[in-house]
Amino acid sequence: MAEIAFDLAGLFEQSFGYKTQAFEPEFTPVAGDSAVVRNGTNTRTQQGATGSPYYGSDANGREYYMPVTLTYADDVTNTTATGAAVTNTVLFDLQLQYPVVSVTSRKTIIETPLTERRGTVKELINIQDYEIVIRGFIIGQSHEFPEDRVAKLRNVYEKNVALSIKCPLTDIFLLRPDRSGSDQVVITQLIFPAVTGVKNVRPYELHLVSDEPFNLTTIN
Repeated sequence: MAEIAFDLAGLFEQSFGYKTQAFEPEFTPVAGDSAVVRNGTNTRTQQGATGSPYYGSDANGREYYMPVTLTYADDVTNTTATGAAVTNTVLFDLQLQYPVVSVTSRKTIIETPLTERRGTVKELINIQDYEIVIRGFIIGQSHEFPEDRVAKLRNVYEKNVALSIKCPLTDIFLLRPDRSGSDQVVITQLIFPAVTGVKNVRPYELHLVSDEPFNLTTIN
């Protein structure tokens, strides 16, 4: 297979309007995180505290840092030996390529002015849903447009159901006892920014919000 060369850092800035160090050719060494040993043994830290991997590989075997995996349920219909159609719900994984992840949270605070005093009384109402933005690239295995992978991401977006997200960064905010250990998110927006000068790389942008389970009690 021919080597495909492109500047991911430059494409990221062109697509999303700002620079990132996520695609620098050499990472600054981190204490305690050893590089791959020459004899083939990998001694670096491979996964986060909750088990999500720090490293992933794309379809061309290129390694990238901190992959994001979305798990979703879909119905699959199979035909039995007797010719009957049986539909089962199956879980599928979609690993997002070259993701750059950001997490945002806001608090709902009520501020009440005080009579003849400076300042306000602040009442914390709640912490709102975590907003997660994932920007990255879908890279084709050849010099052609990766149409099948773009269509697969579109299909996941159109599921209109909660998905499970697995990533060392998002796990810190979602996989907590006070959230019932839920890693569920909902996709609110999907963007494919325009890019010029390359046809086998397609930038994507996903906006998600955390979806915490609640138990509702009916009072008669």
